[in-house]
Amino acid sequence: MRSVTEMKNLLGIIGSPRKMGNCELMVKEIAAAVPGSPKLRMVRLVEKDIRPCKACYRCLVGDCPHQDDFSGVLRAIIEADAVIVAAPAYLRGTHSCIQRFLDRGLQAYRHVDALYGKPAVAVATAGVEDGEGSALLGVEFFIRQLGLSLKGRAVVRATFPGDAIVLAEGRSAAHRLAAALVSPGDYTPEGVSCPECKGTYFEFRGMTAIYCLSCGGVGSFSVDGGKVDLMIAPPAHSWRKKEDMASHGKWLIGQREEFLRQRERRKDAVKPYLGGEFI
Repeated sequence: MRSVTEMKNLLGIIGSPRKMGNCELMVKEIAAAVPGSPKLRMVRLVEKDIRPCKACYRCLVGDCPHQDDFSGVLRAIIEADAVIVAAPAYLRGTHSCIQRFLDRGLQAYRHVDALYGKPAVAVATAGVEDGEGSALLGVEFFIRQLGLSLKGRAVVRATFPGDAIVLAEGRSAAHRLAAALVSPGDYTPEGVSCPECKGTYFEFRGMTAIYCLSCGGVGSFSVDGGKVDLMIAPPAHSWRKKEDMASHGKWLIGQREEFLRQRERRKDAVKPYLGGEFI
């Protein structure tokens, strides 16, 4: 974990098309409140040429066939001491530029040593109360799946441009996240959280089973005297620990090699499904 004195370079990832919008303002407010006045660099993901993943898996063993801006943004994340990620809620989900970048995230498995444990905070902005939907979860996925260490998170209500810093709620959240970014130890959210990953997003399956949307762990829950207890086992493919990420990367390479061995046979199997009418 990087100490305060070592935190000299911050990277702000802005997942919004609005210049000087609430996401950009939150990134700047958080950075300004970080002790030691580290240098802030920013990237607007919507302005970058991040092409859709081709699902070819070539990036696991060599260069991605796309010649676009992805590698430059990934390099900026690797070089930063800490990362601030902010994106707005669009129709109760995070802005698509966040997921489009993450779709190419298999390349992160080649940089586990440089990425794992790097402190990061997540911000989602929403124009109406309870309107964020899964936006904050989408920003958290961005952080977690790259192997960064989630140190804090916040949903900021911001209807009009500027609300994030004009209203006390946003400024308070920014200062809280700035302190979290340089704090020692792991992030522990308030209330009920997954014992495996500290995630707070779940799907109830039946009357007693529960699935963690953050890490994929499955288990059960019980309620006793108003207190909720979760019993969740590690998922089959975990990204929680550094060795898990490294192991999963090797597994993916093995899966790619197995697919190449079966490719011709698979082609024969799908031939009856060729063609069709597309719009």
